[in-house]
Amino acid sequence: MKRGIWITWERQRRNTGISSALGWPLHEMIDDSPRLIRYGRLIIKTIGVLLRERPDIVCVQNPSIVLALLGILCRGIMGYRCIVDAHNSGLMPLEGRSETLLKIARWIQRRADLTIVTNEEMKALVETNGGKATILPDRIPEVPPVEPMTVRSRRIVTYICTFSEDEPYQEVIKAAGLLEKDTVVYITGNHRDRIDTGSIPSTVKLTGFINEDAYWSLLSSSDAAMVLTIREGCLVCGAYETVAVGRPLIVSDTKALRSYFSRGCIYVTPDSRSIARGIREALERKDELIAEIRRLHGALDRSWGNIFSAFQEEIQRL
Repeated sequence: MKRGIWITWERQRRNTGISSALGWPLHEMIDDSPRLIRYGRLIIKTIGVLLRERPDIVCVQNPSIVLALLGILCRGIMGYRCIVDAHNSGLMPLEGRSETLLKIARWIQRRADLTIVTNEEMKALVETNGGKATILPDRIPEVPPVEPMTVRSRRIVTYICTFSEDEPYQEVIKAAGLLEKDTVVYITGNHRDRIDTGSIPSTVKLTGFINEDAYWSLLSSSDAAMVLTIREGCLVCGAYETVAVGRPLIVSDTKALRSYFSRGCIYVTPDSRSIARGIREALERKDELIAEIRRLHGALDRSWGNIFSAFQEEIQRL
């Protein structure tokens, strides 16, 4: 196997899962400084890693588009093969509103030796832009041993949220206001400056940012979990985590999500009434959906192993 490294400028479970499966060192560089200072520091750190490691293959995550661009530019000097693990926002930065960033993103796709995407829709986009793409979904994560929540007076639905612009979190809050009082919707993620906390209904509980143990404990204790996006062609990270803990899953009704998360799920549109209906249905069918999601877990594990083997062969051919 050729010697490779994986570089990312943000913390995400996908990086850990795939780099671990490849047996490649993961260089996870996190810097919370103001943007220009952060980019300067991270560029210097990244170049330092490349000079020290001298790998045959480098995989960089996009976003950051700056990291992906750096990976491509350094390849010409250092002679490695460059793979870009492209998330939807890396292929369509700012949801396509910036023509300049779109041109850079397309240039990166054309210049990368290989672009990794999660589904056929994104693969077709990369190939339309002149790049070479391969499909590799996230690996279902291992759930660490955690203590479940012990004090429960209501049914719990966890909405896994990062408060990004593709997430209909305002509609989720409205939907929670339509639910019965015996149900509470926990909303994860840093909500600062995103919502008016004084106007949320009593059926909503904002967790803010919580650590890994608290997150897994909440998810494992939930009666159902929900992950929503308005993006087509997006496989959301929280859905893999929900499958891992074996909870009923409420997801957006998109072609990509219906295709991959094909059982144990309730599919909703991004409006409050559809979301409220989906929550009620998931709670009513909880036992049936849990059995289905466990079967889905096994099927996805087997499928991922086959896809990953083909991915390794593709790397060897670079």
